Amino acid sequence: MPTLKLSELTEGVGGELLRGDPETQVNSYDIDTRKLSRGGAFFALKGERADGHSFLAQADKAGAAVAVVEHEPESGQPAPAALIRVDEMTAALGRCATWIRRKRDDVRWIGVTGSNGKTTTKEMIAAGMSATTKVHRTPGNLNNHLGVPLTLLALPDDAETAVIEMAMSGYGEIAELTRMADPDIGMITNVRAVHMSAFTSLDDVASAKGEMFAVLREDATAVINLDDAQVRLQSMRHVGPQVTFGQHPEAQIRLETIENRYLPGATLTFVHQEKTHRVQLRIGGAFAAQDALAALAAIFAAGVDLNEAAARIEQVEAGPGRGQVHRLNKDILLIDDTYNSNPPAVAAVLETLRLSEPAGRRVLIFGDMLELGNMDAALHREAGRRTAAAGVQLLITVGPLSKEMAEAARRDGVEQVRHHSDSKECAETIRNYVRPGDLIVVKGSRALRMERVVEALKAGLGGSN
Repeated sequence: MPTLKLSELTEGVGGELLRGDPETQVNSYDIDTRKLSRGGAFFALKGERADGHSFLAQADKAGAAVAVVEHEPESGQPAPAALIRVDEMTAALGRCATWIRRKRDDVRWIGVTGSNGKTTTKEMIAAGMSATTKVHRTPGNLNNHLGVPLTLLALPDDAETAVIEMAMSGYGEIAELTRMADPDIGMITNVRAVHMSAFTSLDDVASAKGEMFAVLREDATAVINLDDAQVRLQSMRHVGPQVTFGQHPEAQIRLETIENRYLPGATLTFVHQEKTHRVQLRIGGAFAAQDALAALAAIFAAGVDLNEAAARIEQVEAGPGRGQVHRLNKDILLIDDTYNSNPPAVAAVLETLRLSEPAGRRVLIFGDMLELGNMDAALHREAGRRTAAAGVQLLITVGPLSKEMAEAARRDGVEQVRHHSDSKECAETIRNYVRPGDLIVVKGSRALRMERVVEALKAGLGGSN
């Protein structure tokens, strides 16, 4: 992490040093006192549930060198020895991250956004780039207006490449994060009908995602998915260099085939400069193969050898909730895809299920898809129809919206359909429904907490990952 003097930190946040020695050095930056390092800076952020100013004593006890605050502590309230006052905390955190970024032009910065596959693509880019450089990347999915600046502020001194994931829930957010991270290479993985509670059309989603291409520096490289019409259209907002990928015949990284399966993982072949490459992934599903293709395009844009990068990408494992495979007793295969859910992702999962040939049944345990606006009922019914077409023999739905899915699936011929009001209820009874040899996929939006069902299956049926 960058080490700053208090005087430099004060400049970076655009604040006023209320007390403390300007020469004191600060070695880390956080908004959570439980994660603070001794000698670090605590940003007293006001959140929905708590005000960071109420935790100044904890910051002091944790050894924070300084607290960045919006107002002075109350008389007698314990607090770190140094205080910097700012007008607004979130803006100050962003200013500081931007200030740090501008001092690290020695690093190659890669920005990733898109409707689906951001995190997996980010992980694959980081893995591929690690073949030749020291890589810093967004931890987990800390990809919003707080996670991105914290990722920038955690940049190690010896980092040579930084891969920054960016998410949004409305207009202007991608533009702000792109300005902050100022990537040398920027990618939009795809544009899909997600976050529709905040937008009125797919064109609106595309326009908001396309802010990345609009804000990129002219000498930065845009990485473009030629198979996505919305991404192609948004790429016109960038006048600088471009690298392209997809099945499109003009793509520089051109996809030839995908073997769409859960085990032993998806396989893709692609052509680059008239040479065919084959990549065997440890992550299942066509989406994973598409994420790998996108990652390889970004890596090519960075000038790294694709053979070395592909070998590293082949070692990437699925993370919890992102297609992670668990082998349970009685030859039951459990796919944990609980991190989030939206219609395109569900369609992809169902296609992989359709192509799978388990020893037992195809089983889908499904929690509500959220943020779909006034299309939620229709999209859940469509998911039900797709479930039947995929040959699913047991569908268990969770949550009020998925009742529509259950009814549509039953009408279209799914043999067994059950419904639960919440994931806790489902987790308590799930063992009663499974049989030896079942292939079980668990999916749902984060708020449904479908990981409860995964944990119940693992605890009840044992086995190994």
